[in-house]
Amino acid sequence: MTPPEEERAVAFLLDLARALHLAYLPAPAVEEHLRRAARAWGLRVQVFTLQSLVVTEVVSGAPRRVDMERLPFNPHWNLWRTARLLELSGAVAAGNLQVAEARAELDRIVAARPLYPHALVFLAYAVYGAIVAARVGGAWLEMGVAAVIGFLAGIIHFGTIRSMRVDLQKSFLAAFVGTLVAFGFTTVLPPFDAPRAVFGGATLLIPAMVVTLGTHELVTESVEAGMARLVYGLLRLLMVGAGMLGAARLWQVFLPLPDATAASPLPMGAVLGLVAVGGVALMVCMGVKWREVPWIIGAVLLAYGTQELTKVIFGGRGSPLLSALVLGIAGILYGRLPGRMPTTVIMPGLLQLVPGFLGTQAILGLLGASEAGEGAHVFDMLMVVLQIVMGLVFAHILALPRAESRVRQPV
Repeated sequence: MTPPEEERAVAFLLDLARALHLAYLPAPAVEEHLRRAARAWGLRVQVFTLQSLVVTEVVSGAPRRVDMERLPFNPHWNLWRTARLLELSGAVAAGNLQVAEARAELDRIVAARPLYPHALVFLAYAVYGAIVAARVGGAWLEMGVAAVIGFLAGIIHFGTIRSMRVDLQKSFLAAFVGTLVAFGFTTVLPPFDAPRAVFGGATLLIPAMVVTLGTHELVTESVEAGMARLVYGLLRLLMVGAGMLGAARLWQVFLPLPDATAASPLPMGAVLGLVAVGGVALMVCMGVKWREVPWIIGAVLLAYGTQELTKVIFGGRGSPLLSALVLGIAGILYGRLPGRMPTTVIMPGLLQLVPGFLGTQAILGLLGASEAGEGAHVFDMLMVVLQIVMGLVFAHILALPRAESRVRQPV
């Protein structure tokens, strides 16, 4: 390449890295896609990616150049855009697109409108929130309140998505607003289980996917990126607790906390049907095409069914480690199909295993609602998180193909 052509190629690679990062691809995958694209244009490039930085070094030719670009730390769901970006990267790696053509296609993908209108996504957030409330033991009243909270959580999520400075705080805001809404409904509705309603409504802002990607990065030797991602996920979980705590303290300034009320769970058959419907709602929330609906429904039923089976075998809360292991292997095998991504299966399935409701009960217990927090401790929540991470780690070790050794050029 001539120097101007190389300049345009490197600029495209940096922008492609930014788009892939925002599309929820782990750091090793982003680096591999960039190396393959550069190789198709006759460049040998070393790539290093963190959660907020991508660095490229062109090691082919006489002059060597290093370029870097800052990345937004927190990505967002849009699996339809992710699929198109992967198709673009594959076409470049196959030699079917030159720099100018690839640049035009990348600009079209980035500028494309979302697959579903925001109003429909907000409704899907409400539906999924109601279903989660039923999945964790709630009944119809808990489902109705969770639907309202889920609708508000969707608005908060999309309202903060353009501002990276408040993106971290959206979990806090959703938990804060959701807790106040749930407490407010206790004054006008018959008694219901407020913690289950709050957790159901705010569950889509719990960083389940952050845990998945961080685990993948740790296993594939991107330790710097993986640790940062996992710490960020834990911080987001703590933000949910802080939002609930702040809302409860504010409520206590004016009124006493609502009395703890035990919910009456729905029959198992009804819950199983609702979980399947939740897969359709997740499809809209995640920005996935309708052809993926059977796979997403299968993923949520696999995760939920495996977890319930481990409860029968081991008692108590079952084995999140085994559930995450089964789910991780299924997702990785699915990702080997042409044009498929493991996250399409792992992401919705992992949302069935998130331990946030344990934390919700524990926090309300600390606030004095002893029945709501009975038997639930923050330490239990952290142990469930650890089991999920370990299950995903074992799945990646067993199912991922052996990575090729990277040949480093001498400095």
